[in-house]
Parts: sequence; C-alpha cells; structure tokens
Amino acid sequence: MNNTLLNIDEITTILDRDFIPIESIVTGLRLKKQVEMQKNVKQVERRFGMNFPDDFVNLILNYDFGDFSILGVHFGSETNYLEKLISLHEHLSNEDKTNFSNRFICIATEDYFTFIMDVNSGNIYVFGSETPFNNKIKIAESFTQLIQALGTAYFHRTQNTQTEFLDIIIKTFDSESIDFWKEVIK
Repeated sequence: MNNTLLNIDEITTILDRDFIPIESIVTGLRLKKQVEMQKNVKQVERRFGMNFPDDFVNLILNYDFGDFSILGVHFGSETNYLEKLISLHEHLSNEDKTNFSNRFICIATEDYFTFIMDVNSGNIYVFGSETPFNNKIKIAESFTQLIQALGTAYFHRTQNTQTEFLDIIIKTFDSESIDFWKEVIK
C-alpha cells in the first residue's frame, strides 16, 4: 500500500469487499453510487442561504451518504442525505445556530463529536462536549479529504497497520488534528 490517502474508488472497493457479504444483516457500511438531482442540492443551498463547496456537491450528487457510516461517523441512516442535512440544521441549539451563522453546516455526527463544514473554505472541523465550538479542530481541508481519511483509517485498522495510517496523517494534516485522528484509528 502506498503512503497516501486512499481515493474514493479504492475506499468503495474495500467497503464493498468487506460488507457486501453481510449486507442482508447490516446496511449503511458501504459508500454506494447514486444519482442525486442538482436541483435538490440547490434547493437546500437556498434554504440555508449558502453555497456548498464544489467537492461536497460532487460527492453528494454521486454517492449515497444518506445511508452511510464509517468508524462511528454517521452521515445518515436510511434516509436521503439532503434531508439529513436539513434535520441536523433544524435541530441545532440556539448557541450553535449563533456560532454557525451562514458559514457552517453540520455534515455528520459521532458519539463525541459533531462534524461541521465551513462552506466558504470547505474545511472540515469537529467540536463536542469537551471541545466547544470556539475551540473546534480542523481535521480536513475538504469533504473529499475527510472521506479519504476515514476510508484510509478504516483500511489500516482492518490491516492492523495503524502506525502507517498515522504516518500518512502526520504528512497530510495540520498538527492540531493529529490527536483526533489517533482516536479514530484506535
């Protein structure tokens, strides 16, 4: 395996290999192809009063994040991802709504963290009960990079090569995110 993040096609192949055999029992663990309508994305952008970064739009138009979880990060569960984004946005606390303004959207959740995207830069951040919004941690420069890092972490975890993953992370990401990625790979 090379010493870089896996690409989306490599990730889908690995997830298909591991989870197609058990899909009759468990769903939501594969990143499946889909076709979302561009007009539906535009409607959500208008509703939020913001434009989403191109890489985010490209991925959600082509892959089903409405029924996808990886390493405990939940993008959606048996739903349409655009509907999930609306639901996440509507259920923000008043404090989060103030913090988010028209700059951030919640894109995924995990037991301890909320994943948000800065729609102006495309950067992905996490914050949680022990990491307040004002101390949010930048963990990826784009939605694509987030998915690549999660998929790469999954692969290295299944191969018991976590040290190799951490080497990639140290080369690829800002130092402030290293502790987060160490938790992901555990």
